[in-house]
Parts: sequence; structure tokens; C-alpha cells
Amino acid sequence: MSKQLSLALLLSSVFALGTNLAQADSTGFFIAGGGNYAELDASFDDIDFDDDIEAFFDDKAAGYNLGGGYRFNKWLAVDAAYWDIGEFKSDSLDTGRKLKYDTTMWTAGGIVSVPLWILDVYGRAGVAMWDVDSRNFNEDGTDLYYGAGVALNVFGSLDLYAEYVRFDADEAIDSVGLGFRFTF
Repeated sequence: MSKQLSLALLLSSVFALGTNLAQADSTGFFIAGGGNYAELDASFDDIDFDDDIEAFFDDKAAGYNLGGGYRFNKWLAVDAAYWDIGEFKSDSLDTGRKLKYDTTMWTAGGIVSVPLWILDVYGRAGVAMWDVDSRNFNEDGTDLYYGAGVALNVFGSLDLYAEYVRFDADEAIDSVGLGFRFTF
């Protein structure tokens, strides 16, 4: 009798949890945040120095992003976010020193999702307004970004996500990230 009761309780718990997870198609406002790991492989030859110097960047950086948006239904959402991509360092210059710069971005875009029970597969695209700051140069601009990811729906309103995003600035920056999204 106790085996049957234990089995019944286990199946009830799994069913109740599964029902809650399966109803994870929350709509409404959301907040999001996460960490990212970015890579830059580029060369810059138009940096303002007294001499013409070409700097090669083959570096990785860690950063974070914070944002929010609105999910219209289980397929479509819009979002805006602040991204601190991190600090990139160049290879050694002829002078023996390295250039360093910080990259930050503001993004606005859309997300198209395909819900698969407790997992959403999604694509995202939009515009990124970027800013590069260094002792040697400061630049900014506006370019496109795009990416793809998967989100695991946890307890209805909470998503844990993993994604790849490419920022097509003057030189492309590739980023992979992990984070959360909470829908109100």
C-alpha cells in the first residue's frame, strides 16, 4: 500500500510541476539580466596617434547585460537593454604597449520565439547604439545585431536562457551569454 501511495504522490507531483511548466507562456512586461563572454578579432589602423599605428585585437572579455521588454504572446516580444561588453586589449604594438578599450551598448529589438513545451527556441534582432572608450580614442555608432538562443521556462514566469548574439559594429563582436528573464 505504501508503494502505491508513494507512486501516486510522485506522479501527482510530476504532473503538477509539468502542468505549471507547460503553462509558461507568460505575456506582459519582463526584466532580464545575465553575463556574457565576448570575442573580438579585428585590426584598427585609424586610431588617433602622433604616428600611424595599426592595432590588432584578438581578445575576449566578460561583461553583463540588463534590460526589459514586453512579451505580446508566446511568439513575439520587444526588448531594450544595456550591455557592458567588457574591456578588450590589443596585441603588443611596436612600442611594446597594448591598447585597451571598454565597449558598452544600448539595444532595442524584437524577439521571435518557438515554444516547445518548457523550452523556447528564439531569434532576436535589432539596433545597437555602441560606445567605445579608451585613453587613445573614443568612438560611437549605431549598427545592427542579431542572435539566437534557447530559454528554459521555470515555474511559469521565470526563464533561464543561453544565447549567441553578434553585434555588427565597425568590427563584429561575437557574444555568448547566460541569464534570466522574469515576466510579470
